[in-house]
Amino acid sequence: MQIASIASAYDERGGDVDTLASAALIRGSVIVFLMLGVIALSTFFFAGQSLRLDEAQSLWQTSRSPLAMFQVVAQDVHVPLYHLMLHYWQVYLGNGVATARVLSLIFFVMMIPAIYVLGARAYSPPVGLFAAILTAASPFLNWYGNEIRMYSLFAFVTTVNQYYFLSLFAGSRRPDNTVKRSVWLMYGFSLIIGLCTHYFFSFNAAAQALFYFTHKGRFPRRALRNFIIIGCITLAIFTPWILFVINQGSAANTQPLLAKPTTIDLFNTFSQFMFGFQSDHINTILISLWPLLVLLIFLSLRRNQQIAPKTVYLFMSLFVPIILAFTLSDAIKPIYLSRYLILSLPALYVLVSWILSLYPARLANMLKIGLTAAMILMLSVEISSAATPVKEDYRAASDYVTAHASPEDVIVLSAPFTVYPFEYYYRGPDSIQTLPLWDRYATGPIPAFSETELTADVQTIKDSHQTLWLLLSYDQGYEQAIRMYFDTHYERTDNVNFSPGLNLYAYKLRYDQHPLSAVLRRLNTDNSSSTLSIR
Repeated sequence: MQIASIASAYDERGGDVDTLASAALIRGSVIVFLMLGVIALSTFFFAGQSLRLDEAQSLWQTSRSPLAMFQVVAQDVHVPLYHLMLHYWQVYLGNGVATARVLSLIFFVMMIPAIYVLGARAYSPPVGLFAAILTAASPFLNWYGNEIRMYSLFAFVTTVNQYYFLSLFAGSRRPDNTVKRSVWLMYGFSLIIGLCTHYFFSFNAAAQALFYFTHKGRFPRRALRNFIIIGCITLAIFTPWILFVINQGSAANTQPLLAKPTTIDLFNTFSQFMFGFQSDHINTILISLWPLLVLLIFLSLRRNQQIAPKTVYLFMSLFVPIILAFTLSDAIKPIYLSRYLILSLPALYVLVSWILSLYPARLANMLKIGLTAAMILMLSVEISSAATPVKEDYRAASDYVTAHASPEDVIVLSAPFTVYPFEYYYRGPDSIQTLPLWDRYATGPIPAFSETELTADVQTIKDSHQTLWLLLSYDQGYEQAIRMYFDTHYERTDNVNFSPGLNLYAYKLRYDQHPLSAVLRRLNTDNSSSTLSIR
């Protein structure tokens, strides 16, 4: 009966069942093609990239027992669902970098059909299809869809949750003004999963609460009662974790230092959502184009002066999380990062697709092709450019130290938590230290940096080593002080940059030849002579 009524509706618009089936087949084929394209892109370009700091921390955290893992995650800034999934993923499939990244890729691939149905539910199948194209071409999503972190799961769950919330007031009601129980169940389930994926999912719930209280008449009968029940169940499930976090305390000095956001950060967020992570030069050009984009949006909305509630909801889903993160960062503590705000991205792509659909067909197609081409171009730049800001080539740094350091040298890393990605690749004989000095096997946080204790720490590390290799990345506010200390006290003999913000320096600690060095050089000379004589 439903199929017949749908077909009848299309007949009234001048279509027929065959046309409907053909269009659905084409859209389905495009979705499959996009999913396969994302998998191919990951296989050939993303899977082989160097392990990054956040990924190394994910592998380190999930290599423990579940209880020990929960204790570490509780002291971090995340919730445990993704880490628990990754833990058992590694147990059964292995803990290689490429293998671990597949888990994130799965959620990214699943997001393509998910955002299609979200756009189709909100507006129409063509709007949903172009939103899916934007998702597959997105440099931002491709990056985090290939990183061993929870962000692709976060974006996917947000998309699913928004679909079911939209279903509550946009066409899913029965004649008696109620909604199927399955819709409420899936909405509640996705809400719980989202909150167990990232704390920022609460901003999505805040946007939904704001929309509900401003559009009560759009919701089915007993909606408030159901929302209260779902909220109570969610709190009952999530409260034990909050109590556990409070009991564990925070791990001071283990989290990257964040600055208060500015309006430039707001523009950067939207630029990254659309065009990914680019060098400062390219990013400046992209940001300068935002006034033109805002003008295009304004002209589009003027053509459609009556804004539908579903559009209001999507605008709230886009802006409320960003505004809340910005406000809390300014008033309490800096928490503003574009990757934390990935929950705003599904609404952005659906809205962009809808706005472009408001233009005349020829102009709309030109704009869609131009935007898609620009995103693909920026994706290729993000993949290939060494200046991509988020690239962290710890593998190249480890290989360089392995090839150039002698056994009597010492390696020092700062910030201290960057030891994890470096150690993943390093297999040389030299000892590894951190500044500030950090005993990772002792209970407690990383010691705070003290410039007055720096000399004593260096003397402790120096010992009888010949050369000190200093790898600096993730400035925690004291990187310049460490580098200046070594530059003013020791001779710098090498300096290599491997990726933005990842710099290696070599300093001569002593000028008398170490006995071990002489022995090794003599052995190398003897081996070379033997080889020559055999030839």
